[in-house]
Amino acid sequence: MSSRSELQVRPEIFYSDTEARRYVSSSWIIEIQAKLSERASLLLVLPDNGVSRLFIDIEI
Repeated sequence: MSSRSELQVRPEIFYSDTEARRYVSSSWIIEIQAKLSERASLLLVLPDNGVSRLFIDIEI
């Protein structure tokens, strides 16, 4: 298993416009992000009232 590319070089170098476009259009990444958002929603015990919500991923 390869190590994370962004740890090999600075993120602003690794995530060029082309690489960033590839990342955000990856069906695998989109699926994982959807699952993470759904799980976060369940953990927050938000009411299921049909109101859309946005999640902010803040790395500490």
